[in-house]
Amino acid sequence: MKVRDRMTSNLLITTPDNNVGELWRLMIERNLNRIPVVDRGKLLAIITRRDFGARSDLNLRRSSLATRFFTDEQEEQLKKVKVRDIIPLDQQLITIVDDAYIEQAAKLLRDNKIGGLPVLNDNGKLVGIITQSDIFDAFLDTLGVNQRGSRICLRVGDDPETMIKVGTILAKYHTEIENLVKMEIKDEKSLLIIRVNTLESRPLIAEIRAEGFIVESVIVKQ
Repeated sequence: MKVRDRMTSNLLITTPDNNVGELWRLMIERNLNRIPVVDRGKLLAIITRRDFGARSDLNLRRSSLATRFFTDEQEEQLKKVKVRDIIPLDQQLITIVDDAYIEQAAKLLRDNKIGGLPVLNDNGKLVGIITQSDIFDAFLDTLGVNQRGSRICLRVGDDPETMIKVGTILAKYHTEIENLVKMEIKDEKSLLIIRVNTLESRPLIAEIRAEGFIVESVIVKQ
């Protein structure tokens, strides 16, 4: 799965010359935590809500349209402050290309402790953004959490015969695998999580156990 398959491509952006008041209201109205700053097609920075608190004279932290209205004097003050004035001077702009794999994006987010990554194409143009929520959704879809069927969790060894045995049993009951994940557990047998396209899994489970596998759990989703 590529980043382009999960990123948000319909982006709202701002420019360095936009005023801070307009940007703040836009982020509050659209419930945005971050917004790219672009100048002449080039990505310059990412502004987050946290950056509005960098200047004490703005006094925007914890503000919202639901609880606060700016006076005319405050409005005029905010219009004089440009977006370029609140871009963090020490910001390290971390990006990813749209052709990268989703797990590469997850590692970058994790390693750098950030919530989102700007996505660039081969020409360096901003084409989207991918966030932690996008990664979580991809993970849930990969595991088939919301799919109809049965989720079977087994303890298995690392020998090549394991998958042959499991596959033979599934074929016997004309059961299709929706997805399959094997997780290594330190000092224990691995977990094999299989999602199959059947709601009546009792005969299948009985035969799996008869083959010597430990079935840790079975969850049926209607």
